[in-house]
Amino acid sequence: MRILILSSTPWTKDNSFGNSFSNIFEGIEDIEIANIYCKYGKPETDLVSKFFQITEKSMIRNLKNPKVPSGQEVFIEKTENTDIVEPKSADLARKKRWTVMFWARDLIWQIGRWKSPELKKFIDDFKPDIIFQPIYYVRHMNRIAHFIKNYANVPMYGYVSDDVYTLKQFIISPLGWINRFLCRAKVKKVVKQCEILYTISEIQRSEYEKIFKIPCKILTKSANFDEPAQVKSEYNKPLQFLFTGNIGTNRWKSLAIIAEALKEINADGVKAEMKIYTGTPMTDEMSKALNIENASKVMGFVSSSEIPRIQSEADVLIHVESSDLKSKLAVRQSFSTKIVDYLKMARPILAVGPKDVASIAHLVSNDCAIVADNKEELKEKLLEYINDDGKMTELALKGYECGRKFHNKETANKMLCEDILKR
Repeated sequence: MRILILSSTPWTKDNSFGNSFSNIFEGIEDIEIANIYCKYGKPETDLVSKFFQITEKSMIRNLKNPKVPSGQEVFIEKTENTDIVEPKSADLARKKRWTVMFWARDLIWQIGRWKSPELKKFIDDFKPDIIFQPIYYVRHMNRIAHFIKNYANVPMYGYVSDDVYTLKQFIISPLGWINRFLCRAKVKKVVKQCEILYTISEIQRSEYEKIFKIPCKILTKSANFDEPAQVKSEYNKPLQFLFTGNIGTNRWKSLAIIAEALKEINADGVKAEMKIYTGTPMTDEMSKALNIENASKVMGFVSSSEIPRIQSEADVLIHVESSDLKSKLAVRQSFSTKIVDYLKMARPILAVGPKDVASIAHLVSNDCAIVADNKEELKEKLLEYINDDGKMTELALKGYECGRKFHNKETANKMLCEDILKR
């Protein structure tokens, strides 16, 4: 079974696309994967046999000189001709999120000659049996997906992990709303070509099935839950709470709620402490809110290879979502892959944020986490658990069973294989 996948970023273990798609396809036998990607960088994966890269820079070179190809096949062991470094202008556009700069980028893809003989040859040589397509909130990616589907003339399966379509968004700028409607049109065009649409949460599955009128199934990151849960036999004194990851988009404010709650709980003696490992740049306001003596400390960046060890040593693993309206609507349908790692680790989970966003709603519905959205509720719930090791272990076991029920690797692979073979 030959599977063609179009992605925005290169397939590496250090970005969300590579991490998620490696997890989806690991362990599935008798498949061969080719990847067309449209950003700067070098792939790093053993799961993919062939790569093809198209970038804005390569298209501009092609517009200046048609003899220069707008895209090229990439070989991991030979990368001297690969566009590895992203231009500063592209990085600025992503950081500032200026709609006009995204439109300028889209213009390059609109006039660029990316439908090249090289791209067609790559597809012809690979001869895909199916296309497995992540659905992006980016117009040019959906244009390319539409072209590949029609050119290859094989079934396409879609996968969506963020809300790329509904109007339940907090957007003030009129240009932002115009961009939303333009992107929606391209998203709909691609989704309508899909045999099945895989979604990342129940909230998303329910909404998108009604909107697009095609079969939708939930597909999240998965893990092996066949072995007995490795719960802690003894908890630290004081308890060690741990957060790892990005604290931008106001997630730090939810962490600040935890810090303040622990400060008050520890007023008559230190019972629990929180450590935060993050590479997010810190403002003075963030640093003051998150560095509280005997309650919370920011430890800085840690490599992904170190995270499993750090998590295994912790007593409680923390998941947070932002409570401000804009951030809440942005992640309303999304499910954090980090939660599957937490469930697999068999540690109690503390989740702070809105209870109706997909990640936290999943924990609430399965009663497998301490969940709160304000300081007073958090303090009350933490006091129930901090001095009761039995309740901590019970919560960890509930989380592991949630993982076994909803995120089991064998079950996920079986579903995907059956769907693909039914084509």
